[in-house]
Amino acid sequence: MLSIAARGARSTVASGRTWLAGLLLFACAAPAVSGNGPDVIVGGTAVSGSNGSNQNDTVKWGSSGSITAYSIATTSCNVGTVQLQWVDSTPAHPVIGQNMFRLKDGRFEQIGQSWLKHAFCALSQNLCSTSCQGTGCSTLGIGCSDPYTASRNGSQSLLGPKYQVNAATGVFPYPHPSPSGNSTIRGRLQVHTNDVTPSLNPGALYFVEGQYVTADDASFGNQNNNASWRQVTINSSLFLTTTGTTHQMEPGILAWFNTDPTVNLAKVSVPNDGLFWLLYQVTDLGNGTWHYEYAIQNLNSDRSGQSFSIPIPAGVNVTNIGFHDVDYHSGDGIGGVNQDGTDWPGVVSGGSLTWATTDFATDQNANALRWGTLYNFRFDADVPPESGAATLGLFKPGTPTSATAAIQVPSVPTVCACLGDVDGSNTIDGGDIQLFVDMAVGGSPVDPCAEVAAPDGVPLDMADVSAMVSLLLAGTPCP
Repeated sequence: MLSIAARGARSTVASGRTWLAGLLLFACAAPAVSGNGPDVIVGGTAVSGSNGSNQNDTVKWGSSGSITAYSIATTSCNVGTVQLQWVDSTPAHPVIGQNMFRLKDGRFEQIGQSWLKHAFCALSQNLCSTSCQGTGCSTLGIGCSDPYTASRNGSQSLLGPKYQVNAATGVFPYPHPSPSGNSTIRGRLQVHTNDVTPSLNPGALYFVEGQYVTADDASFGNQNNNASWRQVTINSSLFLTTTGTTHQMEPGILAWFNTDPTVNLAKVSVPNDGLFWLLYQVTDLGNGTWHYEYAIQNLNSDRSGQSFSIPIPAGVNVTNIGFHDVDYHSGDGIGGVNQDGTDWPGVVSGGSLTWATTDFATDQNANALRWGTLYNFRFDADVPPESGAATLGLFKPGTPTSATAAIQVPSVPTVCACLGDVDGSNTIDGGDIQLFVDMAVGGSPVDPCAEVAAPDGVPLDMADVSAMVSLLLAGTPCP
């Protein structure tokens, strides 16, 4: 089992956030030149034109039934030290994925994905550098950029399925099958119309992501900086407009981290495979329960995720278990059949809450957490968080079979042996009165033995005061 520590649980003080921001930049950013082989990044998301002259290049293709289709421009840059292969009609070229995310009511979810645009003919422009070493069509030169318009990235004849691509190695077969379904939406970045309708999503924020995958980049270990995101707004006619700049070399999930200062993160790297990002947030609901929200984005792991487990100590009550994934479409799966979209059921058993899909041996088209997708796992519990470890089970065979990440999980509940015995003297008497009063007025933390009236885990109220008085007057002995 591989164990990966959290990349900095976010501190509640300003200095902690500054430290973590520095750590994140160190972990995610790369210098203008990598110094190690070819290295393709997305220099501009929804950016095209000569040297990035078009900063708002998106297309809404239309709708079919409950689905609306989009595409976004991407401009790639080779920040490496070697030319990047870009050979048309062979497997020696990049493929380009497009994703959309929504942050609504504290939940960061992926709401759409596209098939993969197969690249052809690299230009030699200067979006990311003023020292482009230009080459011919079949390579992207050192320091050079190449734009693809939103219209081109939505060209259905150039779109191939994701399931054939190993994003960890960049290897895929060629030629590729074509998408199936309605001609307006097939293969393109598909979202449920209700997920982007402004009147149905008040206060929601939206983000788009582009990602390049290619074999020579991966062979030099440069595959983990190939995604970039950007915020967009959506009007009542469902058209996209970009806002802000491209966050280069950051996967879309980091838009949540960038937007909400209470979000924490961890990274899970699977040996000889790929990388997962795990972000999470724990919120005190103020009624004796806490909401636990986890999001996992598989950046490029071919082995994919099959299960996700959180330890649940004895005595903890878990409610409102939830799950969210993103739809596959247009025949993206083995045999041209969409990969299964069945939700992962969450089950509390054996000291853990575990969500899982069908295993690989049973169904290779099961709803695994595959590369380029983000899944959500959530629940409420009646205990606050503590440091612990989550376990991510892997879908495809190999070693290790799982990985762990150090994150926040439900804590072991504190048990009171004698309600009302606040001072721990094994007697309910006058010695408990002052301590109880201090807790009731907020002068000191509330001990579980002071919570003499339901519900537990909330500030003491008149029900607790009345129950405590009754215990004192009755002279109730401790067991």
